Amino acid sequence: MKDGEYEAIVEKIIKTKSFGRSNTYANLLRYLVVSSLNNDVPKETTIAADIFGKSSFDPSQSTLVRVYVYNLRKKLKAYYQNEGAADEQILRIPKGSYRIEIVEKNKTVPFAKLYSKRWLVLLLVLLLASVFTNLYLARQENHIGLVTDQGLWRDLLQSKNPTMVVLGDLFIYSELDSTFHLDRNVRDPLINSKADFEKFKSNTIRPGVDINIPTYSLLIQSTSIWIKNLTEIFFSENKDYTIRSMSRFNPKELQDHDFIVVGMIKTLGIFKAYFKNSDFDFIPEKDELIYKNPENASQIAYKPSGDPDSYHTDYGFMAKFPGPNNNTVYLLGGIWDTGATQSLKNFTSHQLLEQLTETMQDKFGELPQYYEVLFEVNGVDRMELSSKIVHLKKIENTRDVWEVGN
Repeated sequence: MKDGEYEAIVEKIIKTKSFGRSNTYANLLRYLVVSSLNNDVPKETTIAADIFGKSSFDPSQSTLVRVYVYNLRKKLKAYYQNEGAADEQILRIPKGSYRIEIVEKNKTVPFAKLYSKRWLVLLLVLLLASVFTNLYLARQENHIGLVTDQGLWRDLLQSKNPTMVVLGDLFIYSELDSTFHLDRNVRDPLINSKADFEKFKSNTIRPGVDINIPTYSLLIQSTSIWIKNLTEIFFSENKDYTIRSMSRFNPKELQDHDFIVVGMIKTLGIFKAYFKNSDFDFIPEKDELIYKNPENASQIAYKPSGDPDSYHTDYGFMAKFPGPNNNTVYLLGGIWDTGATQSLKNFTSHQLLEQLTETMQDKFGELPQYYEVLFEVNGVDRMELSSKIVHLKKIENTRDVWEVGN
């Protein structure tokens, strides 16, 4: 193969409809090829720093790199199924690796033998340009205020009330089997509160088995991301906040704080009272949100689909509504944890928050004091990829949700 032919392969792929028009994916492909030519397979942290400008990256807390490489494999597959169906050489990324391989007629050729100075120099130039651009944009973003006290955060930033973040945790119960001397904790997705547990216990008879509520619960993995994103906002605004898990939340605190409530909807405890006066019903047995159109009495069911550990679709729900004592509640939830993460991201990411603000201003001519938003979220491995608004409503009638109880 002559000089420049490998360059032509990659650039031809990047320019096709199947690959798409993303500069990030183009730079990622070039980067992995350069690394493979040098026989230097990069780590996730290196890719995150060089391609995404994230100098501080923890692979155990973020699937960013894995998600992008997963999608890059899909783009390559789509190309070879369409525009590249007749190609003699095929680029591929084996699962579990970040090394690019090239296959010629079912024969794998080591990349170390494909070295071309001209090709390598060009790729390095393109890569360095991409890295410096990403780092520049990242630095510029750090100089932009993350939120504004006239935007969607205004009530939290202007309020004299202390702020409390309440995290939806997973309810578990313990089983002590005196016959077999077994002690275990159980997570039942249909039991999400003490009231659910008491109902379950009253209807369950198992001789020799004692079931009780332990002194602890479970937080899902995404919780660390939620806390990190919120902390960045509060730190930038020099504002304090306290944290509670829903299982340790005392309803008496409803009177004294403004709240940001984050989690899967079925874990949100007393704050699920919002749905009693909303156009939405949440059906925990089906993991389903039902929209009841007030204009024509029609109904639409929103339910996640796919495998949460692979590609899937979830729904995120965001609402701002009054608390019981002239305070404010921001509810950021999801049917699964992917939707909850995206809802919080739309409220904490400078870019996404700006987009949501502009959308509201365009639709209502102002930023409404109270509102509800439903997002459709696509994700991989419980990590959000993209979202779109499927419902946006200004809440005119601020009926007191606390009158209906839990």
